[in-house]
Amino acid sequence: MARTEAGNREICGDVAPGFEPVREEFGRNFSERGELGAACCAYARGEKVVDLWGGSRDRNTGAPWEEDTLVLVFSTTKGVSALAVALAQSRGLIDYDETVADYWPEFAHNGKGGVTVRQLLNHRAGLCAVDEPLNPEVLSDLDRVAGILARQRPAWEPGKRQGYHYLTLGLCENELLRRVDPRGRSLGRFLREEIVAPLGEEFYVGLPPEVPASRVATIEAFHPLQMLLHVNTMPPGLVLGYLNPRSLTARTLGNPKLRSPGDLDKPEYRRVELGAAGGIGTARAVAKAYGAFAAGGKDLCVRPE
Repeated sequence: MARTEAGNREICGDVAPGFEPVREEFGRNFSERGELGAACCAYARGEKVVDLWGGSRDRNTGAPWEEDTLVLVFSTTKGVSALAVALAQSRGLIDYDETVADYWPEFAHNGKGGVTVRQLLNHRAGLCAVDEPLNPEVLSDLDRVAGILARQRPAWEPGKRQGYHYLTLGLCENELLRRVDPRGRSLGRFLREEIVAPLGEEFYVGLPPEVPASRVATIEAFHPLQMLLHVNTMPPGLVLGYLNPRSLTARTLGNPKLRSPGDLDKPEYRRVELGAAGGIGTARAVAKAYGAFAAGGKDLCVRPE
């Protein structure tokens, strides 16, 4: 294992020959761009070629970022959750071109009967916003969440438009997996038992109570109003939409009510199975899972087709 200094931050880990520029750029994040703590991992052709970590996992305590430090990965969770759905499809549990209601009949309410699994996964189901208030207590009750999603009226005719299903994508995937899995497992459990554990890594959608909080890096967040300081680098329509409480943007991003995205790192949210935004794990786990699928999925018994 190599150790280098980047400013006053120690960079640990290894890179394969030819990937030294990745280490150099990773170090610049600390020495030149104000990075607090981070990890970076990559696989190529089934082999790990980058595995780096460094800095601090908590500014207040100064605790170092360790090899096994976990961190909230926000919407990177969507990709990992998609692997779980893909594995279920590979095993014949889901057909992308069947309707969601074929597996989850209540989903057909309020004009959603024709929504296919493919449309849902492509953010074309019109379910980007949820009108009923969400909070950690509600989100922890998967049966209650399923009822809310079933009652929700789409924001547009499904299939006609596309819009970012910020949290609802993972919530719908969770219920879909619960309906098709012979053991009725939730997304978090299915992912952990069928992908993460077989690969020997650590990634959670819904952090188990036995995982010490001290192992999880603390997110330093911003307040949404700080977006106004960066209007020149963000789409103006996004900023204006977020500030208009009646807009679809605000309805989508404003439920549950969060003071900042960093609130998802609070203990009450860490425990919730948010398959679109709440994944907590290592960069190594994400990279290995993607690498396994990219290399054909043999380690996970994914069908060749």
